[in-house]
Amino acid sequence: MTSPRPTDGRGALRLQRRDAIVDAARSLAAAHGSDGFTVDQVAQLAEVSRRTVFNHFATVDDLLVAACQQILAEATAAILERVDATLGGRVEGDEAGGRAALDAVGEAARGVDLPTAITTIHRMLGCPEPEDERAQRISRTAFDHVGGLLRERLHQRAPGLDPVDLELGLALLFAGIVTIAGLWLDAHPDLPTTVPARARRDWDELLDRLLLRLRTGTAG
Repeated sequence: MTSPRPTDGRGALRLQRRDAIVDAARSLAAAHGSDGFTVDQVAQLAEVSRRTVFNHFATVDDLLVAACQQILAEATAAILERVDATLGGRVEGDEAGGRAALDAVGEAARGVDLPTAITTIHRMLGCPEPEDERAQRISRTAFDHVGGLLRERLHQRAPGLDPVDLELGLALLFAGIVTIAGLWLDAHPDLPTTVPARARRDWDELLDRLLLRLRTGTAG
Protein backbone atom coordinates (compact mmCIF):
# COMPACT_ATOMS: atom_id res chain seq x y z
CA MET A 1 0.00 0.00 0.00
CA THR A 2 2.20 2.77 -1.31
CA SER A 3 1.95 6.12 -3.03
CA PRO A 4 2.23 6.22 -6.83
CA ARG A 5 5.82 5.78 -7.94
CA PRO A 6 7.31 8.83 -9.67
CA THR A 7 8.00 8.49 -13.38
CA ASP A 8 10.83 11.03 -13.68
CA GLY A 9 14.39 9.92 -13.01
CA ARG A 10 15.13 12.35 -10.20
CA GLY A 11 11.92 11.54 -8.34
CA ALA A 12 12.50 7.81 -8.74
CA LEU A 13 16.06 8.12 -7.41
CA ARG A 14 14.86 10.14 -4.41
CA LEU A 15 12.23 7.53 -3.59
CA GLN A 16 14.77 4.73 -4.04
CA ARG A 17 17.08 6.40 -1.55
CA ARG A 18 14.24 6.97 0.90
CA ASP A 19 13.27 3.30 0.71
CA ALA A 20 16.88 2.27 1.28
CA ILE A 21 17.11 4.53 4.33
CA VAL A 22 13.89 3.13 5.82
CA ASP A 23 15.00 -0.44 5.12
CA ALA A 24 18.32 0.26 6.84
CA ALA A 25 16.68 1.82 9.88
CA ARG A 26 14.23 -1.07 10.11
CA SER A 27 17.05 -3.62 9.96
CA LEU A 28 19.18 -1.84 12.55
CA ALA A 29 16.28 -1.25 14.92
CA ALA A 30 15.22 -4.89 14.64
CA ALA A 31 18.75 -5.98 15.57
CA HIS A 32 19.61 -3.36 18.21
CA GLY A 33 16.41 -1.62 19.33
CA SER A 34 15.29 1.96 18.81
CA ASP A 35 18.25 3.40 20.76
CA GLY A 36 20.87 0.97 19.49
CA PHE A 37 21.89 2.60 16.23
CA THR A 38 23.02 5.94 14.87
CA VAL A 39 22.24 8.02 11.79
CA ASP A 40 25.77 7.32 10.55
CA GLN A 41 25.07 3.58 10.69
CA VAL A 42 21.83 4.08 8.78
CA ALA A 43 23.64 6.10 6.14
CA GLN A 44 26.37 3.48 5.81
CA LEU A 45 23.94 0.58 5.47
CA ALA A 46 21.74 2.49 3.00
CA GLU A 47 24.85 3.58 1.05
CA VAL A 48 23.95 7.26 1.24
CA SER A 49 25.42 10.25 3.02
CA ARG A 50 24.43 11.41 6.48
CA ARG A 51 23.09 14.57 4.86
CA THR A 52 20.85 12.52 2.57
CA VAL A 53 19.32 10.80 5.59
CA PHE A 54 18.45 14.16 7.12
CA ASN A 55 17.10 15.40 3.78
CA HIS A 56 14.42 12.74 4.16
CA PHE A 57 13.97 12.50 7.93
CA ALA A 58 14.47 15.27 10.48
CA THR A 59 14.93 12.94 13.47
CA VAL A 60 15.58 9.31 14.33
CA ASP A 61 12.01 9.12 15.63
CA ASP A 62 10.76 10.12 12.17
CA LEU A 63 12.82 7.27 10.76
CA LEU A 64 11.29 4.82 13.23
CA VAL A 65 7.78 6.04 12.38
CA ALA A 66 8.49 5.40 8.69
CA ALA A 67 9.79 1.91 9.47
CA CYS A 68 6.66 1.14 11.52
CA GLN A 69 4.49 2.51 8.72
CA GLN A 70 6.26 0.23 6.27
CA ILE A 71 5.50 -2.84 8.42
CA LEU A 72 1.86 -1.84 8.91
CA ALA A 73 1.42 -0.92 5.24
CA GLU A 74 2.35 -4.47 4.29
CA ALA A 75 -0.39 -5.81 6.56
CA THR A 76 -2.86 -3.16 5.34
CA ALA A 77 -2.23 -4.12 1.72
CA ALA A 78 -3.20 -7.68 2.62
CA ILE A 79 -6.35 -6.36 4.33
CA LEU A 80 -7.34 -4.46 1.19
CA GLU A 81 -6.84 -7.54 -0.97
CA ARG A 82 -9.20 -9.47 1.28
CA VAL A 83 -11.72 -6.60 1.32
CA ASP A 84 -11.73 -6.53 -2.49
CA ALA A 85 -12.25 -10.28 -2.60
CA THR A 86 -15.13 -10.07 -0.11
CA LEU A 87 -16.94 -7.11 -1.65
CA GLY A 88 -16.13 -7.92 -5.25
CA GLY A 89 -15.48 -4.23 -5.88
CA ARG A 90 -19.19 -3.39 -5.54
CA VAL A 91 -20.26 -1.31 -2.53
CA GLU A 92 -23.59 0.48 -2.44
CA GLY A 93 -23.63 4.05 -1.18
CA ASP A 94 -26.15 3.44 1.60
CA GLU A 95 -26.14 2.41 5.25
CA ALA A 96 -26.05 -1.28 4.38
CA GLY A 97 -23.12 -0.69 2.07
CA GLY A 98 -21.26 1.15 4.81
CA ARG A 99 -21.81 -1.70 7.25
CA ALA A 100 -20.71 -4.20 4.60
CA ALA A 101 -17.50 -2.25 3.95
CA LEU A 102 -16.61 -1.98 7.64
CA ASP A 103 -17.52 -5.63 8.28
CA ALA A 104 -15.29 -6.60 5.37
CA VAL A 105 -12.39 -4.65 6.87
CA GLY A 106 -12.95 -6.27 10.26
CA GLU A 107 -13.13 -9.77 8.81
CA ALA A 108 -10.03 -9.07 6.71
CA ALA A 109 -8.17 -8.08 9.87
CA ARG A 110 -8.79 -11.61 11.14
CA GLY A 111 -7.10 -13.12 8.11
CA VAL A 112 -3.85 -11.16 7.99
CA ASP A 113 -0.81 -11.60 10.19
CA LEU A 114 -1.23 -8.60 12.49
CA PRO A 115 0.43 -10.42 15.43
CA THR A 116 3.73 -10.64 13.57
CA ALA A 117 3.51 -6.99 12.47
CA ILE A 118 2.78 -5.84 16.03
CA THR A 119 5.53 -8.03 17.50
CA THR A 120 8.03 -6.78 14.91
CA ILE A 121 7.24 -3.16 15.77
CA HIS A 122 7.40 -3.89 19.50
CA ARG A 123 10.83 -5.49 19.21
CA MET A 124 12.04 -2.79 16.83
CA LEU A 125 11.15 -0.16 19.44
CA GLY A 126 13.14 -2.06 22.06
CA CYS A 127 10.24 -3.90 23.75
CA PRO A 128 9.19 -0.71 25.57
CA GLU A 129 7.13 -0.60 28.74
CA PRO A 130 3.50 0.64 28.39
CA GLU A 131 4.40 3.96 30.01
CA ASP A 132 7.15 4.66 27.44
CA GLU A 133 5.65 7.80 25.87
CA ARG A 134 8.16 7.97 23.03
CA ALA A 135 7.42 4.42 21.85
CA GLN A 136 3.68 4.99 22.22
CA ARG A 137 3.90 8.17 20.15
CA ILE A 138 5.90 6.46 17.38
CA SER A 139 3.58 3.47 17.10
CA ARG A 140 0.37 5.54 17.27
CA THR A 141 1.65 7.93 14.61
CA ALA A 142 2.35 4.97 12.35
CA PHE A 143 -1.07 3.43 12.99
CA ASP A 144 -2.81 6.76 12.35
CA HIS A 145 -0.96 7.24 9.07
CA VAL A 146 -1.75 3.78 7.74
CA GLY A 147 -5.35 4.08 8.93
CA GLY A 148 -5.61 7.27 6.91
CA LEU A 149 -4.29 5.49 3.81
CA LEU A 150 -6.84 2.71 4.27
CA ARG A 151 -9.60 5.29 4.63
CA GLU A 152 -8.55 7.00 1.39
CA ARG A 153 -8.50 3.71 -0.49
CA LEU A 154 -11.95 2.74 0.77
CA HIS A 155 -13.29 6.14 -0.29
CA GLN A 156 -11.89 5.47 -3.75
CA ARG A 157 -13.50 2.06 -3.92
CA ALA A 158 -16.85 3.23 -2.52
CA PRO A 159 -17.26 6.98 -3.16
CA GLY A 160 -20.98 6.84 -2.41
CA LEU A 161 -20.55 5.79 1.21
CA ASP A 162 -21.19 8.34 3.93
CA PRO A 163 -17.68 9.71 4.63
CA VAL A 164 -18.45 10.52 8.27
CA ASP A 165 -19.75 7.04 9.07
CA LEU A 166 -16.85 5.40 7.25
CA GLU A 167 -14.26 7.59 8.96
CA LEU A 168 -15.77 7.02 12.40
CA GLY A 169 -15.95 3.27 11.84
CA LEU A 170 -12.33 3.04 10.72
CA ALA A 171 -11.15 5.34 13.51
CA LEU A 172 -12.84 3.13 16.09
CA LEU A 173 -11.43 -0.01 14.48
CA PHE A 174 -7.84 1.27 14.45
CA ALA A 175 -8.09 2.73 17.94
CA GLY A 176 -9.42 -0.63 19.09
CA ILE A 177 -6.57 -2.49 17.41
CA VAL A 178 -4.04 -0.22 19.12
CA THR A 179 -5.76 -0.86 22.45
CA ILE A 180 -5.90 -4.65 22.16
CA ALA A 181 -2.31 -4.66 20.86
CA GLY A 182 -1.25 -3.03 24.13
CA LEU A 183 -3.25 -5.54 26.18
CA TRP A 184 -1.86 -8.43 24.16
CA LEU A 185 1.75 -7.28 24.54
CA ASP A 186 1.22 -6.78 28.28
CA ALA A 187 0.12 -10.40 28.52
CA HIS A 188 2.99 -11.61 26.32
CA PRO A 189 5.92 -9.26 27.07
CA ASP A 190 8.72 -11.47 25.70
CA LEU A 191 7.35 -12.63 22.38
CA PRO A 192 9.88 -14.04 19.90
CA THR A 193 9.88 -12.97 16.27
CA THR A 194 7.91 -16.10 15.41
CA VAL A 195 4.68 -15.67 17.37
CA PRO A 196 3.71 -18.90 19.17
CA ALA A 197 0.32 -20.51 18.69
CA ARG A 198 -0.93 -19.73 22.22
CA ALA A 199 -0.25 -16.01 21.77
CA ARG A 200 -1.98 -16.07 18.39
CA ARG A 201 -5.06 -17.64 19.96
CA ASP A 202 -5.09 -14.90 22.60
CA TRP A 203 -4.84 -12.27 19.85
CA ASP A 204 -7.73 -13.85 17.95
CA GLU A 205 -9.89 -13.77 21.09
CA LEU A 206 -9.14 -10.07 21.68
CA LEU A 207 -9.81 -9.23 18.03
CA ASP A 208 -13.11 -11.14 18.14
CA ARG A 209 -14.15 -9.14 21.21
CA LEU A 210 -13.21 -5.89 19.49
CA LEU A 211 -15.17 -6.70 16.32
CA LEU A 212 -18.19 -7.80 18.33
CA ARG A 213 -18.07 -4.57 20.33
CA LEU A 214 -17.84 -2.49 17.16
CA ARG A 215 -20.89 -4.25 15.71
CA THR A 216 -23.08 -4.23 18.78
CA GLY A 217 -21.84 -1.36 20.95
CA THR A 218 -21.87 -1.57 24.71
CA ALA A 219 -25.22 -3.39 24.63
CA GLY A 220 -23.64 -6.39 22.87
